[in-house]
Amino acid sequence: MARKTAAQQPPTVTPDRAVKALTQQLDGLQKLKTRNYQEADSDETEWEHLTRAIIEAAFGNPSPSLSKFYMASAAGEHNVMGVSPQQRQINFELRVREYDALLLGLIGVLRLQLPEEEIKGVYESGEQYAFYRDLSSLIVTATQNIFIVDAYLDEQVFNLYVNKVPGGASVLILSNKIGANVETVARMYAKNGLLELRSSGDVHDRAVFLDQRGWVIGQSIKDAARKKPTYLIELDEPLLGAARDIYNRIWAAATIVNLVP
Repeated sequence: MARKTAAQQPPTVTPDRAVKALTQQLDGLQKLKTRNYQEADSDETEWEHLTRAIIEAAFGNPSPSLSKFYMASAAGEHNVMGVSPQQRQINFELRVREYDALLLGLIGVLRLQLPEEEIKGVYESGEQYAFYRDLSSLIVTATQNIFIVDAYLDEQVFNLYVNKVPGGASVLILSNKIGANVETVARMYAKNGLLELRSSGDVHDRAVFLDQRGWVIGQSIKDAARKKPTYLIELDEPLLGAARDIYNRIWAAATIVNLVP
């Protein structure tokens, strides 16, 4: 008699809802880092149960994504005779690292299923909100890193844009002059996010790089489309690589702004 197998459970949530939920879990995972495995035990267990449920709802059960989650949960060295507290801590840190990489990958896969936001690209004077909407829609798609280059920043860059960066993505900001307000807000943000801030007199233009993509901007982010027309245009290769190389060199030689109190 043939053995019955469990029926395939299809996904039950849409990719956009799954992206939002997994991004929140990725943010929660950052709070487990650097903790002791015993102190984090109950929080980790709660995080694992919810994350597993979200992955099952997003990809179905069984699924390769769910299998990868189980593999991540078993990271480290194990022995039927037991392991030392030191090894338990190592295993905990390995699990967190594997979970982090897994969620970044799953979010990236889900985002490929979403319809790409139509970016207007050119903005008339007074279309400040349209510019904000389009740039914000790009910021929230980052999974690894964001590099903002703007000669004349103010603290609005944090309130309007950096605040929307998904948990786990690092933020690099390069400007010509760093005002006291920008430095103060940056220091507060750095307590909860991965942020580096540098200044250089060689910065004159505006650009934003998100993971493997990049855009040039006609005006400083704080003034874009407020009183004059501007643009937000995506770069293709070879211009993308050339622009990134230029700003990476400026970044390497720029003055580091200390964000540690």
